[in-house]
Order: sequence, then structure tokens, then C-alpha cells
Amino acid sequence: MKHYIIVKFVDGFDYLTQLDEITAIFNKTLEIDGINAVNISKSNSDRENRYDIMIEIDMDKSSLPAYDVSLPHKQWKNTFSKYIKNKAIFDCD
Repeated sequence: MKHYIIVKFVDGFDYLTQLDEITAIFNKTLEIDGINAVNISKSNSDRENRYDIMIEIDMDKSSLPAYDVSLPHKQWKNTFSKYIKNKAIFDCD
């Protein structure tokens, strides 16, 4: 399945300088059984009503519970949740 995290950061947060750290955190999820790939895309639009990044995790559906309690997921939330204005989570086959 595809697990998407689509994020709009708060105004003033320079997420572009943080992309390497965000990428490093999510690349650690590849150590979880059933997580096959991670891709992070930044928006190519600077319009106010656009989100900033999209994190795509290709995983076995059965791996979602392990991901939810994983150290990288906790690290992502602990480090960046205070900078997130909005986010959407979307799962599909």
C-alpha cells in the first residue's frame, strides 16, 4: 500500500533547510519489515493554498501498526509537529 503524509508547515518555518533531516528520519523506516520505499517530494508551487511536502511510504498494509509505534515515526512527530500547520494522511493500494 501507499501511505502518504501531506504537510503544510507554519508560516516562517524554513522547511527546505530541514529536508535532509526529514529524509534521514523517514529513511530509518526502511529498517521496519514490510516498508519497501520512501519518497519525499517538495511542492513546486509557492501558492498560499498549497501544501509544502508529500512523504510517500510504500509498505505492506500489515506494517502500518509497526510504523505507527516506530522510533522514526515518534522522532518525526516529536521534532516537527510543532511546525505543522496542517497535514493529511492518506492510504491506498
